[in-house]
Amino acid sequence: MKKLLKFTLALTLACTLAACTSAKESGAKNAVNSYYVALEEGDLDEAGNYLSDTSIGSFDQLKAVEDEMDSMLEQYNVSDATKKLFSDGFKTLVKYCIKSHKITGTQKVSDTEYKVTAETSVLNSDDITNAISSIDSNSFLTDISSQVMDKYTNEGEAAATEFMMSQMATWLTTNFGDALKNLQPSTQTVTATVDLKDNNWLITNLSEQN
Repeated sequence: MKKLLKFTLALTLACTLAACTSAKESGAKNAVNSYYVALEEGDLDEAGNYLSDTSIGSFDQLKAVEDEMDSMLEQYNVSDATKKLFSDGFKTLVKYCIKSHKITGTQKVSDTEYKVTAETSVLNSDDITNAISSIDSNSFLTDISSQVMDKYTNEGEAAATEFMMSQMATWLTTNFGDALKNLQPSTQTVTATVDLKDNNWLITNLSEQN
């Protein structure tokens, strides 16, 4: 009877430990999966919720572009409607750049750290640069200049600026989107280091594998 009780206790303990490990592994995988889902939806703010303050990766470059855009809009003091045009357009472009992902493996480092591997389908940065650099922005400025001047003459500087920036948001989304949407993505293997911090699993590092 005692042997049976000991066996039952040991089995219960083993199952409990296995369940605990499984929950932790799932938490780490969920952080990485949620991060990429947010990127695929173009939502950098949501993606940032799964990164630690010290994380390193390509996200920083995307966020820097978005922050620079927001700073420019604040400088020109445009309306919330125009800000939304730029924001929605930027999300659309991010979607073109980051297509899909698949979690392919996990490795336990410790109870509070895991390595999660994902295969991602993304556009190559050189392809993006080449596609965008071929866009002729001068034609847009030439086409819109007379309308901007009319706005300036009849309604003032603020109205002219608002009109120009709203038209620019639409133009950028359309032309950059057309340049990016037909590019072929490449597959990259990324290893994310995920750590448990204040009861939340956060990505502390993203490393692309050669």
